Amino acid sequence: MVFLFFDIDGTLIHSGGAGARALERAFYSLYGIKNAMEGITPHGKTDPVIVEEIFLKKLGISPQQNHIHQVLDLYLQFLEEEVQSSPGYKVIDGVKETLSEISKSSNLLQGLATGNIEKGAYIKLKRGGLHHFFRFGGFGSDSKDRTEILKVAYKRGIELAEIKPHRVFVIGDTPLDIIAAKEAGFGSIAVATSIYDIHTLRSYSPDKAFNNIIELREFLKNLRN
Repeated sequence: MVFLFFDIDGTLIHSGGAGARALERAFYSLYGIKNAMEGITPHGKTDPVIVEEIFLKKLGISPQQNHIHQVLDLYLQFLEEEVQSSPGYKVIDGVKETLSEISKSSNLLQGLATGNIEKGAYIKLKRGGLHHFFRFGGFGSDSKDRTEILKVAYKRGIELAEIKPHRVFVIGDTPLDIIAAKEAGFGSIAVATSIYDIHTLRSYSPDKAFNNIIELREFLKNLRN
């Protein structure tokens, strides 16, 4: 048995900026800040870390946990609307077929390892019809640290199947996914499906790197067999 932990944004879907717009609406509603995401690079970061950065850069304060939770609660209200109306929302080519094949395999088990808070993760996946593929995972609502998120995902996964850490692979599109996988003691698979090209991703020494999900799918077929 092998665990496969998937990132969401840039790996499974492109939300067309829905998450950023929802966060900006939340900050505007609570603090009157316009364009809160301007100057913030979200790729590979967890939702709590992104919110902290906005507080620091736009308001000049280090937020308390209750402030972060207040923003994220309002963010979720806006996210549903933004995801549903986003013209740029897209399931990345090959994702549905790949997840479907994994779900039918007797020796592969897929979960989530994402910086999205849990409810936000499933909102983003639901529009693309991907939510039902994932029974467990680790989320930004578990920790703001990606390595800890992976450890939580693994802990939940071994309640379903006993798998050693060397049989775990983290699949993501950013250097932070690769770094977190290494720190957690898991294998890393990079996919160049977002802003980082394959040469940049390979410079972080993942165990495997692919140009797209189609190539990943072929690799997983061999792993499955």
